[in-house]
Amino acid sequence: MIGAAVEQVTVAVLDALTRDEAPTSAALRFLLRSYRATGRDDIRDAIEPALARALELARSAPPDDQPRWLLLFTEAAGMSGDDRLSPMVADLVQHLRSTWGRDQSLDVVATGVDACLRATDVVSIDDLIQSAIDELERILGLAYQPGRGVSGKLAEQIAVASALITAYHVTGRLPYSMLAEELVQASRRRLWDDECGAFCSDADVGRSKPFGLNCEAAIVLSRLAALHRSAEYRDAAVIAPGADYDGDAARILESLAKDAPGYGLAGAVYGLAAAEQHSVL
Repeated sequence: MIGAAVEQVTVAVLDALTRDEAPTSAALRFLLRSYRATGRDDIRDAIEPALARALELARSAPPDDQPRWLLLFTEAAGMSGDDRLSPMVADLVQHLRSTWGRDQSLDVVATGVDACLRATDVVSIDDLIQSAIDELERILGLAYQPGRGVSGKLAEQIAVASALITAYHVTGRLPYSMLAEELVQASRRRLWDDECGAFCSDADVGRSKPFGLNCEAAIVLSRLAALHRSAEYRDAAVIAPGADYDGDAARILESLAKDAPGYGLAGAVYGLAAAEQHSVL
């Protein structure tokens, strides 16, 4: 079911780009991973012009969108020899850092920190890791409440959890990954709907399951599951008893499989979630 949905999402994304729809960061990240896994010529042919257009779009993107463009160009720079990518990564990092310490939505700040930490694989900026960690610690100090996480909003919990997992991978500090698990557990207690196998929206618990947010949540669940598969990690960390993050991610993907192709370019995040869960790519 998940594999069939990803194939249909691939067709929908390629069709949208053929119709000259503006590429999104998620759509291009999905196609990059698809091409890496399959080597398909039609995917490569779609990526090249779309990535060139994305470089132009990112320059005038609203501030809230720039963290996701940075995620794309960081990933693309690791796969492509295009000499425009690393300078764009450096420019976006510089812009995002200039916004830290200001009043912004928590999910945007967290995604920016996450993206900057990942960008350290592409650009060499002496204090980037420390400054990103400092900003992560700052927002945690303002928002974190034991047992509740950083907020009651799924978007914020998931974005901060993702940044914390990345911070763990970059620094090796176990408190970051354990706190990420705590945020996910808090969201699961409050917003998980077992009947539909997905997270519900903040306002309508039990009624709706936001597509994009559930895909993002599935990505975070799969990243936690990958940590739990390591015996060394399990021995060192305090982990939630009985947690089945792989199973929860799969349930989300199965729950969304029927609808995903109908989202067009916006369905690409489903493909990213499936790739992270190792179900397909």
